[in-house]
Amino acid sequence: MRERLKKVDRLVNVQRQLHRNAELQLVSLEHREAELKTAQEELLQAMGDTDALHGLFVDVIAKRVKMLALEEAKTRAAIVDQRAVTVAKALQVKRSEKLFSRVKEDVRQSQEKTDLNAILEAIVGRGSTSLP
Repeated sequence: MRERLKKVDRLVNVQRQLHRNAELQLVSLEHREAELKTAQEELLQAMGDTDALHGLFVDVIAKRVKMLALEEAKTRAAIVDQRAVTVAKALQVKRSEKLFSRVKEDVRQSQEKTDLNAILEAIVGRGSTSLP
């Protein structure tokens, strides 16, 4: 019974670590999305500037903004997927923790039964007891 408790405890720890990893990936994707938005805004500002050489780079800047927008859309889709994964991992952690609690309770009850049996055996083993 104690071996099962140890196994379930390891399972809970692994599930927590997987959940943390999923959360870190989500944060990383959200950070990447913010970087892409900032880069797009900076390029759009550069397009709006009245610079003498500005006209030479309009096509290049427009292509770069379009590429950043596409990458941002892909990142946004990845964020949606990663949020679903993160929620699923959180649910797995909760289920594992509940399983751990049940196994821990089973171990406690088993130990109580063993202790009670030992006490009863000790009482019965004493022999006859005189009643007052």
